This record gives sequence, C-alpha cells and structure tokens, in this order.
Amino acid sequence: MKSFLSSIQERVLLYDGSKGVMLQRRGLTGNEASESWNLSNPEEVKNLYNEYQQAGSDVIQTNTFPGNRVTLDKHGIGDKTYEVNFAGVKLAKEIASRNTYVAASLGPTGVLLEPSGNLSFDKAYSIFKEPLKAIEDAGVDLVNFETFADLNELRAAILAAKETTKLSIIASITFNANSRTLFGNSAEVCAIVCQSLGVAIVGANCSGGPDSLIEPIKKMYSVASIPLCVKANAGMPELVEGEVIYQQKPEQFSSYTKEFVENGVRLIGGCCGTTPEFIRAIKKDLAEIETPELELNFKPTIASAFNHLVLTQDKEYSVKKLSQDAVTTLINGDFSSLIRESKSKQIDYLLLDFGNINVTFDVWNFASQFGLLIKKPVMIKSESTEILYKFLRYYPGKAGVVLSDDSKLSLSQLQHYGALIVNDALVPIDDSF
Repeated sequence: MKSFLSSIQERVLLYDGSKGVMLQRRGLTGNEASESWNLSNPEEVKNLYNEYQQAGSDVIQTNTFPGNRVTLDKHGIGDKTYEVNFAGVKLAKEIASRNTYVAASLGPTGVLLEPSGNLSFDKAYSIFKEPLKAIEDAGVDLVNFETFADLNELRAAILAAKETTKLSIIASITFNANSRTLFGNSAEVCAIVCQSLGVAIVGANCSGGPDSLIEPIKKMYSVASIPLCVKANAGMPELVEGEVIYQQKPEQFSSYTKEFVENGVRLIGGCCGTTPEFIRAIKKDLAEIETPELELNFKPTIASAFNHLVLTQDKEYSVKKLSQDAVTTLINGDFSSLIRESKSKQIDYLLLDFGNINVTFDVWNFASQFGLLIKKPVMIKSESTEILYKFLRYYPGKAGVVLSDDSKLSLSQLQHYGALIVNDALVPIDDSF
C-alpha cells in the first residue's frame, strides 16, 4: 500500500463519519465514554468501523476522541488511557483492508491553558504523550488532532507527536461564525502555524454544517502550503423531544464537496451527526468531480496568535523595535505601553531584542502572556539560545528569528519550531518559509 502522504498528493481521500451518534444507536449511554466500548463492546466498534469502510472510506478514524487521561478521568477510566487508545487502533487495524488507512482521533483536554486557565504548556504536552504512545504501539498510520479551539494547546499536541513518535499528523480546528476559534485564532493563522510545525494536513472540523466551514477553508487555502482536510457536522443539532437530532440530509451535506475540493481539500469526511449514508453521498459526488491541481503558497510569513503578515520584497515594513531594556520591562510584567502602541495600524510587526539578558525568568509565563496580549506578529533576536528556543516553543504563533553571521543557533532547531529565519537585514532566508 502506498504511504498516506503519497496518496493524498494524488487524489482526494474519503474520511469516515461520526462515532458517537452511531454508537448511541447501538446503546451507548450519555454517562459513558464512547472510548470505553473499545474494551467493553469491541465487536460493536469493529462493526461500526467496517460500516464506514464498506461505505467507501479510505481513512478510518478510531474511536479514541478525546482519549486523554483528563477527560477519561471524568468517566472513571483515566487509568485505562493506554488500553482504550491501543484497543481503538487495534480494532480498526483488524477490519482495515490493505488500501485503508487508520487515523487515531485525539481531541483537546478540555482544560484552559495558562494564563486563561490552570494548565501549563508542558503539562498539556505530557498529557498528549500518553495516548500517542498507545496509538503508535498499536500500529496506527497517522494521528488526527481534531476539534481544537486553542491554537497553543494544538501546538503542544503537535510537538508531543513530533518529538515522541514518527507519525504523520493531521491538525484540525473548530471555528465560530467569524472564521476564528473560541480563543480568537484566525483560520489563516491556524493554517500558517500548523504547517510551519510540519503537519501533513491542516483543516477544519465540527463547527456547524458544511456551509459554516466554506469560509474558514477558503481562508486557510489562501495561505496553505499543504493539503487541507474538512469534516463538518450534519448541520446544527436540535433538541427534539429530549433527543439531539441532526436534520441535514446526506445529499445536502455532500453538495458542498465540489467547493471544498476546489479550495484545497484533499481529505473529506463528516463529524458529529454524520453516518455511513453521508460518506456514500460524498463518494458519489467525488466520482463526478475533476480534482484541480493544488495551488499552494510558499511565501515568507509570520503570525501572532491572532493575525498574520505575508512578507514581500517590494514593500517596506514599519517595525517597532524593542531594545533589551524594553524587553526587560515586559519580562517584569508591564505590557501596558506596548499594548497601546501595538494597536497602531502603522506598525506591521514587532522586533524583540533579548540581547544578552542573563536574568532567570519564566519563559513560558512571558511567552504565553505576550502571545495573549500582543496581536501583532513578532520577530526576535537573542544571544541566549536557551531563551530563544524556549520562546519559540511556547509562543502561540509563528515568530521570525534574526540570524546573524556569527550566530550559534541551529537551523534545524529553529525550523523544528516553525520559525521564519531572516538575516540581519530582516530579509527571509529562502528555505525557512
């Protein structure tokens, strides 16, 4: 069988649909974790996987969402985190044909990251490591981080996968009506940041019906250098006689397939409320579509958690330069002046110069506060490799890094964190886009 990465370059692959709704039809109750059925009702889970395969799915997604110890603890099975994830993959591998890929679904923790909440980046990272080990041990083909609303939590998950597994990664975000996440991350920023970290595919899922994801997908495609994925809900859920009902019909749902494919989508399926009938409808529409060539964008770009900036050689940018003393003021917690100044439309991006700062400070706290409060994209320079690498690790965007001729910085390490590398004249180095 061809690798997933090879196949996705050649054609549109068909994902599967909802697990929760289908398992509820088989008897899953509201107080049960659907993942628990991987151990207690394995044949039902296998049969569901097989239904989607028979409907035409090229990629089967495991019954492991969200599958982390934090959420499983709420159902009293946190101690079985490894087992339920391992079993979820094994059951899918047992029914998968030689032409079917298995993707493990991993969702967010449901806990807010600092400074908005109490979860640190490093703790989130460690939480994701546990199910990641299980799914890789079970032989999964790729991991799908999906339904994330906080870009920095998604970054923690992606880095955990990159640094502890060899799995290809799908990164999928859920958006509000304004094509931004609950935390204000724009669709463009999400695509830029995720692809800079090396994911294979980036896209959108859940949200509302397919009509609600057209605009986020178009915005992602405008900056995408990799293929996109989409998995919409079967419309917005409605409560009818105490039961959650999705009213959209398969034919309505699949009518958006052509527009998605024309805007860079190469992996398409369904999320909440979709069934094998929806997958058959998409398959029918895909058979009638001539897939256009992907128009990918390889342009030097930096991004905060909220806004992005595509750099071009024919434009002179307005840069707000912050000296070592100014940066020290920020480290000490005083962001008030910079918040006011950074709102100026005349400023395109900020340049932070850490200089030779040798004071010990909490880089996670600083980077997370900076990322939350300052909307402008940023470039940084520092004589301390430790400060610079930590800032890149924790910053919830895509930063630029000024690389001087005598720099001791590792290009591979900078690229690992998705940084845009520029020279002393702030001109991008070609291979760091």
